[in-house]
This record gives sequence, C-alpha cells and structure tokens, in this order.
Amino acid sequence: MERENYWTRRIERRRLLGGAGTVALGASAWALAGCGDDSDDGDGGAGDTNAGVNPGTQTAATPTTAGEVIKKDGTYNARQGAILASINPYSGLDSGLLWGFTIFDHLWYTPLDTGIRENFLASSIEQQDPTHFTVKLQDSVFHDKAPANGRAVKASDVKASLEGAAKQTKISASSWWTQVLDRIDTPDEKTCNFVLKKVDAWTFSSTNGGSPLAGSIIPEEIAKDPTFMDRDLVGSGRFQFVSHENGANFKLKRNETWRVKGEPYLANQHYKLIQEQAAALAAFSAKQIDGVGLTNKLEREQLEKQLGKDIVVDSVDSRAVWLVQTRADGAFADERVRRAIYLALDRKEMITLLALGEGKLSGAVPPAFGEANTAAEVEATWGKTDVAEAKRLLAATTFDISKEYSIKYIVPGDTYQQFAQIVKSQLEKNLGLKIKLIGEDFGKWLSQSLYGSDYDSFITYPTLEYDDPSSYIGGYAKTIGGRPNWAALVDDELDGLVQKQKEILDDKERRTAVQNLQKRAFEKAVPYIPTIIRVTNAATWSYVKGRVVGRGSYGLFNGKLYVDKG
Repeated sequence: MERENYWTRRIERRRLLGGAGTVALGASAWALAGCGDDSDDGDGGAGDTNAGVNPGTQTAATPTTAGEVIKKDGTYNARQGAILASINPYSGLDSGLLWGFTIFDHLWYTPLDTGIRENFLASSIEQQDPTHFTVKLQDSVFHDKAPANGRAVKASDVKASLEGAAKQTKISASSWWTQVLDRIDTPDEKTCNFVLKKVDAWTFSSTNGGSPLAGSIIPEEIAKDPTFMDRDLVGSGRFQFVSHENGANFKLKRNETWRVKGEPYLANQHYKLIQEQAAALAAFSAKQIDGVGLTNKLEREQLEKQLGKDIVVDSVDSRAVWLVQTRADGAFADERVRRAIYLALDRKEMITLLALGEGKLSGAVPPAFGEANTAAEVEATWGKTDVAEAKRLLAATTFDISKEYSIKYIVPGDTYQQFAQIVKSQLEKNLGLKIKLIGEDFGKWLSQSLYGSDYDSFITYPTLEYDDPSSYIGGYAKTIGGRPNWAALVDDELDGLVQKQKEILDDKERRTAVQNLQKRAFEKAVPYIPTIIRVTNAATWSYVKGRVVGRGSYGLFNGKLYVDKG
C-alpha cells in the first residue's frame, strides 16, 4: 500500500540558513545547536536537494576540494559550561545528550532540514504496518573496555538499551517511550522487531525512537546495571571515554573501530570547564577553545572586529522558545489569571532587552517549522500585550496580589537570569505583583523544580532546540514522558488533541492539526506561555574544517570535523 506519511514520504522541506555552534556540544547541553527557516511548501522542487530521498538514505559525504589534505591528528577543544553532577547519562539531561552525540551509537536519526529518517546502526528498516517494523543491524563493535571488551553489538544490546532507557525516571524522554513502545523482539543477533502499543506518526523523530539520549545503545551487561555508568562509559560510538575530573574537563579519544571506516577525523575531543562567559571569550581569543557561543550581537560584533577573517560566525534564528510557565492549579487555576499574565507580558520589550533587537515573537512551535502558527496569528494571540485588560481580568478574580510569588530559573548563565528579571519587572510593573527570583543549579532545577513540578508560581526557561515540532506541544498532555504534567495541567480536550495528531499519518493533515491545537491551547490560556526566539551567534576558528551547519542537532554527529592549524 502506498501513502504519503511520516514513515515513507517524499517530504515538503524547508531550506536552512545555517546552524550555530554545531561543531560540538557544550556539556551544559540545555540548548542544542542548529536552526532553520521555512521557505515554505512544494513537493521537493528543483531547488530542493533532498527531493526524492527515501527514508534510510544517508547524506552523501561532503566533497573535499582539490588538493585538500585532511588531517586526522587534531584535538577539538570545546567549552564545558557547567559541572556535571554525574557522568551517568541516565542521571541527567546534560550528560545524556553529551554522550549521546559522542560516545554512543543509535539506530537512526531524523535531521531537521529534511525530516527524513537516516539510518545509523540500522542497515535497513522495514515497516509492516504503523505498529510493527523490523530493523536489521550493521556490523559494529563496542569500545575495547570492560565489560564489553570490543565484542560485537548484538540485537540483544539494542533491546536491553532501549527498553531499559524507557524505564529510567531521571532522563528526559517523550511519552513515546512510556506509552507507545511496547517491546522489542530479537529473533537473531542482527534483527530487532519493534512492536508499538499504538500508532504514532512521530515514531522516528529525534525525540521519540530517534532520541540521542534514550536511543543510545549500550552493552547489555551495563543496561542491566546502569550504575556502572556512574564510574565509566562504554559505547560503540565515534569517540571513547577516557577521563574526567569530578564531572568536568572530559577527555575523549577516537574510536579506532568505529563502524564508519576512516572516521572520525578528530583524534581527540577535550572539554574545558569555563563557567563565566567573559572567561570563555578570553579563552576563545587565546585559542584555548576552538568555538564559543555568543550571548548577543555586541559580543559577535566585538569578536568580528577583533579577530576578523580568522573566525567564522554563524548567526541564525534559534528554535529555543523562551517560556514563562505558571501553574494550572492553586491560585492559577482560574483561566482569567493566566490570561492576565499573557497580556501583561511585553514580548517586544523582551526582544529589545534580551535579544538586543535580534529576535521574533513565537508561538508554542517556533517559526522554523511549518507546523507553527503564522506570524500574524502569533501577533494577534500569544504575542498580544494589553495591560489595561490584564488588570481588569485579574481584578475580577480572587488572585491575591499582596502575596509574594517566585520565579525559578537556571544558574549559572547570565541570559537565564536576565530573562527571569525581565519577566519579574513586567509582572510587577503591569500587574502590581510582588516577585522574588530563585536561581537553581541546572540539575536541581530540571529534576526537582521542572520535572517534579516543585515551584509555587512561575518557572522560566528556553525550550530545547528540538528537531521536530511535536516536542513543543507535549506540555498540553496530562503526562509528559511518563511524569504528571509539569504545570499540573489536566485538560481532557487538549490531551485528546495531542494524542489525535500523533495518529494522523498524512503530513499536511497532521500539520493543520498541530496548528489548530496551538490555537485551542491559547484559547484555554495554558500555563506554558511562549514569548520569543532569539538570534543565536556562535564563533569558530577558521582552522576548524568540515563543519556541518543548517542540519539542526544532526550536525553533532559529524565525523568529518578536523583541525588544521597549518
């Protein structure tokens, strides 16, 4: 049976402007790199280099220029922005993503720019129907370290890894892992038969079955005892874990037995703990690190003036949506209270203050995706400011403005604090609220305050830069990744709409469903309030060759990066 759907489609694709910082993943890992803008529809026209690409087709290698010599003895030095509480990928989002893009291999990944699945360890994927598919494995071996000691990767390892990850409570995983995946059967060492509990059109997305965290493949022995990873890490990915210093200053070396022959080009990848931005800029200028994310356009302009043509700067629209999250219960249960907060927030001022004028209003799904609401719709809904109406709505409720409320935000990181301060100032000025700021380290903020719903009024943050639109609307469901809704939002209608769009296999129909879902969420004043996206800037020394840009997080799997200092 032939049909155009997420599994088999020749997709309508957006062209990308480029990706910021896709050469390496900082260990804080809250914002993944990469960005795009929508050139809008068309079924793979003449300008679309991915027209007719079938699922599983790997991207052709980037050609080298005539006479180019690829150096394979280089070390890429990356900034680590925060100390990891644990190196165990099952203990946190930061460690899970860092190692997912470096140490561990995966069955497949779906890049942002094409939306078409590309097979990694999987040599082929055959879909019998929307709830059954068979994966055949390529030849691959684990790193030559105990307990795997260089043995072949088997189907039983994949089964143990993915089914084990689905049971972890500390990692960030979508509801696909807890509500859709039923089991994986392994009739032989090279075959994995996936059985799903129900249809999910986003199965192959990078949040679901293609997750760089939950989809990481580890030896079966370790999957049965994940505490092993508190001490050491063993995978079958491009790099092998060497050492760390109490959660910092990681050292990785090339996996000489990586399944892609001749890769990675880098011999080593080192991370240097630099928590303050000023120190990071100084380290970059001194070539102690090879790339650095920039806070704003002033830093970008200063570096370009200082270092000129010796560096490459990527400036792109981010896919991280800055959220102001209230609660849906207690004092915030009345929709009028949340609507008043919607109208009291001045997004255009946020663009001026936080992004120095380089930003855009955003709905729940950012503008990079066709599933986003139009700019005009966002302007008239999420982006509208009306202080007089906000005060009128709040006055009509029993909301106590004499009480002190709080905003929890992430530290360290100047931008997180600045956003929280802007929100505080606007709510105090426009609604007369009394608000205190509470900064928390990333691990506590994520696992306890956000995932554990341990906040009494407000929590602010930028979303991850997801490679699929469905991840941005997960907050409207009753559960998120097997956990109760973070904001205590329990709405049967919205939960049903979230589930329904997953069952739509036709791309255009599902796109419309996602757009309509966001409009309904606005009408109900959901506690997840999108505000803006920023332009992100990242600088890299020009001696870093083979960079992948414009492919979202897919660029972090790049095995062709190399360092040539002459």
